[in-house]
Amino acid sequence: MASSKFSRYQMAIFASMYLGYMIYMYDRRSFTYAFPAVIEEGFDKSQLGLIVTSQTTAYAISKFLGGVLSDKVSAKILFSAGLFISGLSVLALPFFNSVAYFSALWFLCGLAQGCGWPACAKILRQWFRPAQFGTWWSVLSTSQNVSGSVAPLVAAFLITTFGWRSSLRLPGIISVVLALICVITIVNQPSDVGLENLVGDADTKVKSKKPESTKTQSTWRDLVASPFLWLMSLGYLIVYAAKTAASDWGQLYVIQELGGSQYLGSGFISSCETGGVVGSILAGWITDWLVRRKKESGDKTDSSPRVKGALIFMLFTGVFYHALVFFIDKTSSEVLITGVGFLIGVCVYGAICIYGVVATECAPTHLSGTSHAFCALAANSIEIIY
Repeated sequence: MASSKFSRYQMAIFASMYLGYMIYMYDRRSFTYAFPAVIEEGFDKSQLGLIVTSQTTAYAISKFLGGVLSDKVSAKILFSAGLFISGLSVLALPFFNSVAYFSALWFLCGLAQGCGWPACAKILRQWFRPAQFGTWWSVLSTSQNVSGSVAPLVAAFLITTFGWRSSLRLPGIISVVLALICVITIVNQPSDVGLENLVGDADTKVKSKKPESTKTQSTWRDLVASPFLWLMSLGYLIVYAAKTAASDWGQLYVIQELGGSQYLGSGFISSCETGGVVGSILAGWITDWLVRRKKESGDKTDSSPRVKGALIFMLFTGVFYHALVFFIDKTSSEVLITGVGFLIGVCVYGAICIYGVVATECAPTHLSGTSHAFCALAANSIEIIY
């Protein structure tokens, strides 16, 4: 009976986070999808770049603070509040028509967006066993890819039919409603509903050179001093730069450089996100298998077998980006363009998934949010440059 109750809670919480993060992602990119229509109103790329930078700057700061806060406050409230505020900022955007107001509202949206994934990571680790963590993390991360696949097409239809301002109402309204539902359906940890917790701080230790007896009392200073965490941050930064190039500017690249239509530009982004679903699940399943294989072999070292998978995904990301820039031109078929987008999505999101899992796993439970936030700060900082 307890097992059945636990499974019901697991699925309800997972479904709530999955749907919630799908809308988080739609909110974050809703204005980006409208860029071609906004340019037609007289705005230029530099102004749009300023607006995007306002959001990415806020998101980089907020995701770090959100990770730290997830170790201190209710992850459920953090997730729901971020979704609610994000929805309100998207709803308010169509009522203004200046770069200053757009930037301010998009900055607010960025602050709210940083609450989403850190809270998900914290809750996910509490509700799923370590041997399953990579797989469930990867499945949950596909929520952003599903959103990224469907949202551009929905947005393209709404923009061409009703205008870009009206297209922002749908994600905004859904965000506000779903945020209120998540407050009820999400539970921080099993013990909050009378069930036994799966993970304790002793299960994972910071990878440092401190004596074994002190590792379970790790603090944020131990995280900052960990060379492994710095290495993961660097890898996360590199692959996030590749992801940002595709998700934020891929549509405009296809339309302006390759002479594609609005729908082909949206199709390219959708292909990347569809590939991301495949890549994320594949990365989680393969690296969980590598972890089990390491455990069965009796390997007691602190090295993470997941890192090898991340490096392979990064290598092929470079290969397919090279193909997009140097071998794809205006004469290339739509199938080829979207096909390359799909492969980029597989590799980019596969690597992102692995780095996120490793960043969370390499610290004790009470610091897992902070650990992931540290790596995410490095990753999101590259978006500011774009």
